[in-house]
Amino acid sequence: MPKAQISNEFLIFIGLAFLVALYFAINSINQLNDFRLQKESESVKDLALKLQRELLVASIVEDGYVRFFDIPDTLDDDLNYSLMLQNSTIVVQSKNAFYIVGIPTIIGNLTKSTNKINKTGGVIYIN
Repeated sequence: MPKAQISNEFLIFIGLAFLVALYFAINSINQLNDFRLQKESESVKDLALKLQRELLVASIVEDGYVRFFDIPDTLDDDLNYSLMLQNSTIVVQSKNAFYIVGIPTIIGNLTKSTNKINKTGGVIYIN
C-alpha cells in the first residue's frame, strides 16, 4: 500500500471520528436542554400546587385560622416567574412553562415573600 493512500485513509477515519463525536455532543446538549425545560415545568407546577393546597386548607378549616407561608422570589435559585390571580385561579408562569390551578374565592393578593392567610366570617383573606 502506498504511503499516500494510508495517509488519506487515516484522514478519512479521523474525519469520521470527528463527525461521530460531534453528533454525540449535539445530542447531549439537546438532552440537557430538554432536562432543563422539564425541571422548569415541574418547579412551576410544584409552586402552583403548593399555593392551591394552602388556600384549600384555609377554605375547609374553622374561622380564626391564621397561617404565614413564604413564596420564593425565584424558583430553583435562578428561575424568574410571575404569579397571577384571575377568576378563582392561580397562574404561575415562567419563561418556558406555566401552570393554572383552581382555588377558592379569596380577598387579597399573593406576593413573592411572606404571606399571611386568615379566615374570618367564612371569607379567606390574604395579606
